[in-house]
Amino acid sequence: MKALRYIRITVAVAVFALMCAQFLDIYHALPKPYYRYDVVATQFVPSLLKWLATGAVVSGAAFITFCVCALLFGRAYCASFCAFGLLMDAIRRPFFYLCSRKFLAKSKLGKFAKKCSTMKFKKARNVLKSCMIAIAAICIIFGWIALLGLIDPYALYGKTMGAVVHPVVATLCDATSAMLSSVGLYVIDPVNGNPQVPLAAFAFGLIVLVGISAASIIRGRLFCNTLCPVGALLGFLSKFALFNLSIDKGKCVSCGMCERACKSECADAKGKKIDFSKCVLCFNCAANCPKKAISYTLNDKYKRIFKAEPAPAMRAESAIESAKLSCRGSALERKISRRKFPAIFAGISALFISGAKTDAQERKRYRGGEGAGKGCAGKGKNCAKISPYRLAGHRDDKRLTTPPGSKSIENFLDNCIACQRCTAACKAQILKPSLGQWGLSHFMQPYMDYDQGFCLFDCHNCSKVCPTGAINFVNLKQKRKIKLGTAVFNEDLCIVKTDGTDCAACGEHCPVQAIEMVPFGKKSDSLYIPHVHASVCIGCGACESICPVRPHRAIVVQGLSVHAQAKEFQTSMRVNKPKYDEPATSNSPFPF
Repeated sequence: MKALRYIRITVAVAVFALMCAQFLDIYHALPKPYYRYDVVATQFVPSLLKWLATGAVVSGAAFITFCVCALLFGRAYCASFCAFGLLMDAIRRPFFYLCSRKFLAKSKLGKFAKKCSTMKFKKARNVLKSCMIAIAAICIIFGWIALLGLIDPYALYGKTMGAVVHPVVATLCDATSAMLSSVGLYVIDPVNGNPQVPLAAFAFGLIVLVGISAASIIRGRLFCNTLCPVGALLGFLSKFALFNLSIDKGKCVSCGMCERACKSECADAKGKKIDFSKCVLCFNCAANCPKKAISYTLNDKYKRIFKAEPAPAMRAESAIESAKLSCRGSALERKISRRKFPAIFAGISALFISGAKTDAQERKRYRGGEGAGKGCAGKGKNCAKISPYRLAGHRDDKRLTTPPGSKSIENFLDNCIACQRCTAACKAQILKPSLGQWGLSHFMQPYMDYDQGFCLFDCHNCSKVCPTGAINFVNLKQKRKIKLGTAVFNEDLCIVKTDGTDCAACGEHCPVQAIEMVPFGKKSDSLYIPHVHASVCIGCGACESICPVRPHRAIVVQGLSVHAQAKEFQTSMRVNKPKYDEPATSNSPFPF
């Protein structure tokens, strides 16, 4: 049993380290294999949502696999793969280790830690868990994904890491870099862009982090067995697990060691039983049992089915419980048999094969150069539909955009769980958690803040990291042609007209030559003013972010509801076509 515990801890440490890597990668130095073999693909709810969004069964491989594992072995997902559960363990273990040291053991904190470290068995809150499953199902059915993100464990983990840990680490790095550079030391590079997030988003992430820290210290995996819909669903499936942890009543002396060591409050020392629906397979009970009375073996219900053993004799005072058990056992006998197990696994294998085929076709389509914008071809006005989302205090024609690969605002908002993974991956730091930009019903779903910078022409990180299908993968070639919106220029606000001075900042910063500087005013003034080639503009926000006009910028991006395909700039599109004079004949050795 100790070997199983060490294996679980090893897998959990590896998974948690890989989970945290992206949020701590403030310089975006992770190699390509990290994204190619993304550990976030193992997360339960994101896997289900991506399956529903893309239709490829392989996208839902984690969801299917862990459901099957729950039916076979128990809650393996909660044990070693749930990012939020592993965060709870990462907080709980160091706290008790620190408080057990001599300098803190006799303090109030040490005494409090010692009291909290002694766990007690608690009955399962089945009604509450059923309600959480129902709420999650309703959110998925009606498309309230942002609400689902408030109870999904991975989304909550992402909110704490993306809204608290990542900006704090990046800000501290910036401050350290500035302090060292002031004395002539340039050993730490500053972070690109502005890593800070809105105060309300930071406060929400901090509340979640503090709340879950307190709950994990006092009651272990309390969240997993009360408010977590994933834990509730897997716990229900675990009731029918093929293998489970059980206590040998002949060996057990009710010493309580298993109950005190259990972090999910599922071991009952007095009743000599384990509520396997609450068990997160930490194996702490078995490792701490002095009599080795706890074993991980075939479920007693299935022993009777497979070996045709008679049911053990029950005492008279538990007649009602035995009747219930016999009813459940007979139902299981009708549903499960040795002959049906090969058929079940064959069906699951067929699903994976068909899904792999679909997923391979999707990858081939992406590599073949079919961009998200091409899906708009031939749909007429729907492609040019303007985003309905405005920003308070800005120009009326400034509208919000969604990241390249999201295809449309509807697809993005319907599938985003606000895990903040894309905000941490954005090299320009312009993806920020929203407060009311998308409406309160889409709380913390990211938006593109062109006041903080612009979408880099050579970056597509957000499309590589999204786990739910809200942002689909696009390569750099595709990304450079995706039209997120169109720059809209207001001549009356431009300093060329208001102040009579040259600027041309927007034209110089446009990566696709969508802004052409054309003559303005008197010829003697030699002034030039921007002209936007709307069909060429990709809506990256480079012109808007650099515009010096305040409070309202002279050029802003008007986002599209559905992404389109931008055209390449051609010389024939030029509005200001210079007239070339015949070259003068001279004896100069230079031909120009």
